Amino acid sequence: MIEAVAPRTRNRRGTIALVLACVSLLLSLIACGVVGLSVGSDGIDLLPVQSGPEVASAAQVEAIAQVTLPPGSVLLVAVYRNGLETQLSAKFRIPRTELDAFVATANFTAALAPGLRAVDATHNIGGGNTWDPETATIIAGLDEEQPLADGTRRALLVDLDAPDAVTVYLYASRG
Repeated sequence: MIEAVAPRTRNRRGTIALVLACVSLLLSLIACGVVGLSVGSDGIDLLPVQSGPEVASAAQVEAIAQVTLPPGSVLLVAVYRNGLETQLSAKFRIPRTELDAFVATANFTAALAPGLRAVDATHNIGGGNTWDPETATIIAGLDEEQPLADGTRRALLVDLDAPDAVTVYLYASRG
């Protein structure tokens, strides 16, 4: 007597593995598509990690850059961004007689160096045309090599062109 061969049953483990592999492939393709959209979206960040530029008050300038604005200071423009890195750019005018006190109370880790252009147009956080450190002819600047204890790095450009007041360009970043 000849026995009939039983039909082969599918291997359930193999089927489950195949289904899981297909689901994994589908999820990987979706993830790659999201990354591709965020990278190639013509300047639109679909996964933002940095806020847009926001106007900063004098108190925010003092807090972020860890400086104290002297009496008689006029804040001309100040902008900051938060996210993975905090960045601040501020332009203000102070009486020339207050410059030394301002630098001393800020505890900069570097001294003012005549002719050093430590801040330029690339430090302009907010855009716009009021940030113009390259127009200054008589300058002094400082660029801290060592960050502060919380990681804040600061750079400063002082425009010494006017006889009674100085215009200070301050850039600070942390992160």
